[in-house]
Amino acid sequence: MKIWSIVALALLLPACTATPPGLQVDRLETERYLVTERRRLPIDFPDVQKNLFKHERECGIRYTFEMLPNESAFARVVYRPEPDSGWEDSVVLSLVRLHNTTINVTAYSYYPGQLERALEMITAFMKPGTCEADRSWENKLDD
Repeated sequence: MKIWSIVALALLLPACTATPPGLQVDRLETERYLVTERRRLPIDFPDVQKNLFKHERECGIRYTFEMLPNESAFARVVYRPEPDSGWEDSVVLSLVRLHNTTINVTAYSYYPGQLERALEMITAFMKPGTCEADRSWENKLDD
C-alpha cells in the first residue's frame, strides 16, 4: 500500500507545478506574477515604439509593442524567446500613459527571476542604444 501512495504522489507532483494550460495574458498580469514596477517614466507611447525599433536595429533584440484594443492609454511591451512562445514563456510590460506624457510600467512573468530581463526591456525604450540593462534611466523622484 505504501508503494502505491508514493507512485500516486510522484504522478501528481508534476501536475501541481506544471504551467497552466493556455495561460492568457489577463491571468499573467496579476499580483502573483509581478516582477517590478516603475512610475512616471518621462516618455510617451510613440517614443516607446520608435525606441524599440532603434534598439532592435542596434542590439538585435526584438520586443513587441502593442496597444490594447480600443484603449489609448494602455499598451504592452512583450518579450518572447521564440516567435511562437506562449504567455507563460514571455515577459510582459504593461504600460499606462498618464496625462502629463509619462508612463507607469508594471512587469510580469510566469517564471520567477526575470527582473534583469524586465530592466533590459525598460532600458530598450528609455536608452535604445544600450544593449544591456542600465538603470541610469531610473526616475530619481520616486526613490
